[in-house]
Amino acid sequence: MKNLSLIQRLWLLLVLLVFLSLTGALLADLYNARRYLEQQLTSQNANTANSLALMITQRQADKAMAETLINATFDQGYFHHISWRGADGKVLVDRVNQTVFPAAPEWFRALLPLSPQPGAALVTAGWLQAGEVRVETALSYAYESLWLGTLQTMMWLLGVGLLAGLLGSIDIFKLRRDLQRVVNQARAISERRFQSMTEPKVPELARVVRAMNQMVAGLQAYLQEQSGEMELLRRERLTDPVTGLANREALEQAVSSALADEEDLRGCLLLLRLSGLAELNQRLGGERADALLKRLAEDLEDLAAKRMGWMAARLRGADFAVFCPELEAEGARQLAATLCDQLALYQRMGLCDQEGVGHIGVCGVERGDTLTSLLARASQALAQAEAAGDNQWRRDEGGGPDVGSEWDWRELIEDSCRQRRLSLRWFPVRDAQRAPLWQEGMLYLPARDALPEVNALRLVSNSLRQGLTHLIDLEALRLALADAPAGLVAVNISPASLAAKGFRSRVLDALRGSRTTVSFEFDETGLEEYWDAFLDFGEAMKNAGHRLAVEIRGHRLELVARLNQAGIDYLVLDGALTLGIHRDQGRQVLVKGVQRMTSLMGAKLVAKGVASEDDARQLLELRVDGLTGPAIR
Repeated sequence: MKNLSLIQRLWLLLVLLVFLSLTGALLADLYNARRYLEQQLTSQNANTANSLALMITQRQADKAMAETLINATFDQGYFHHISWRGADGKVLVDRVNQTVFPAAPEWFRALLPLSPQPGAALVTAGWLQAGEVRVETALSYAYESLWLGTLQTMMWLLGVGLLAGLLGSIDIFKLRRDLQRVVNQARAISERRFQSMTEPKVPELARVVRAMNQMVAGLQAYLQEQSGEMELLRRERLTDPVTGLANREALEQAVSSALADEEDLRGCLLLLRLSGLAELNQRLGGERADALLKRLAEDLEDLAAKRMGWMAARLRGADFAVFCPELEAEGARQLAATLCDQLALYQRMGLCDQEGVGHIGVCGVERGDTLTSLLARASQALAQAEAAGDNQWRRDEGGGPDVGSEWDWRELIEDSCRQRRLSLRWFPVRDAQRAPLWQEGMLYLPARDALPEVNALRLVSNSLRQGLTHLIDLEALRLALADAPAGLVAVNISPASLAAKGFRSRVLDALRGSRTTVSFEFDETGLEEYWDAFLDFGEAMKNAGHRLAVEIRGHRLELVARLNQAGIDYLVLDGALTLGIHRDQGRQVLVKGVQRMTSLMGAKLVAKGVASEDDARQLLELRVDGLTGPAIR
């Protein structure tokens, strides 16, 4: 019994209860029926004996008449033995029925023997005693009646037992479901997935669930409080107070990190300047001017949030910038034209009282660029746009990415996945003692013929635009499992892949039979849009023995507090948060706050893009668990 589960014990108790109840009811019914039959048979024997004795007495104990009466009664077939003995004890009439009717099994008759008392009555002839009539009934009919009654009772009790078992089973199944939900919640908490659940109706389980829910709610409230403090700190240091966009410092960190991570990074920078903002402020007032700034900031933020690695920022006063890594030249032209049309709409919307709202300068991103050099080239293009007229844009032709077509990218991605031309480049993730923790695989397309090498950011950016991220993610997983340099590897997964039909099942099929433990790292961009699918995917992967992680850039710190629901194994800090951190106290405080949050969730913290020993040393002092980047080899 000590090794049985609670459900097994309940099943056993239910079976025993039903069995004992039915057995007790059956035995009680049988013994009551036997006692009733014995009483009836005893009464019948006595009544028959008295009737015969009376009739024989009325015939003056005439032997011939007595024999006739006894034979008539005996021939009815209900009696086993009828006899008349004289006063001297001599048998005058004796009839015995030796026929046996096997109406009931022998074991049944032995189990429930019937022992009715024989009937006896005195016969007189006048004032003289003429003997005694003795009657014994035949038991075959009684046994047959008792046997048939037993069978009927058993059928009814069996039906009642099945009904009771069914009702009990339904209740046990409900209890089992509630218990399983409690177990699942406890398992989720042990896996650092802090999830609440509705309280079951069973009071004992409700108290357990209530206690766990209170613990989860308390932790989530604390994480929310911590994320709020970190978000406030981030806004004070890295955002513009009027528009909420990133400021110049945040943009410089993003550009430096992107150019440090990708040697062949391509893309564009758009510099947008509102015309005559100071005069507009004087003419229309500060509220109208702030309304224009906020509306432009919202449009730029919506634009940047949809693309991986993009950032919109307010540099100063009337100057805004949008950093667009991996944006082709043709795409940059279309984007600039669209933004110019949007600027023209602001005058019709009443946000501005002049037709010329602003101008845009575009420049390409080249290897070796800095934010200062990019802004310098974009400013030259912006000056040309201002000279061209209202709401115009111009592009700096001094360099930048080559023109590409949407069809070329789709064909290139599909063909590369189909023919398995992609490869993984491995980077070690090390602990404080520089011992390897795992290897992270970065996908790229090797150079072939006239096609140059295509890095991971370019592949992911164009796959996102084409809706093909699931193809390159599955190919990255296949390559990691086929050529893993260690038993523990990490691959990057786009949240958009979770929307692809059958993606999770294909991932599980690929993992089946592999001894490699895979860490699935998701980028924060787009994660909230696919949040439910992300939770389901993470639960399935962790149940299969694999790991889950998320990479953040510091722009959505409120997301970190929600990651406790997914039970991530570690959190990755993008290079925008780690590059040059040894000389930036603001980011040190930010990373320290993130480290406290991950510690509460039982997750580790990994710093990516570590470019110098000074940064590595500072990050270790901030209790970061893992490091990777150019300085970590």
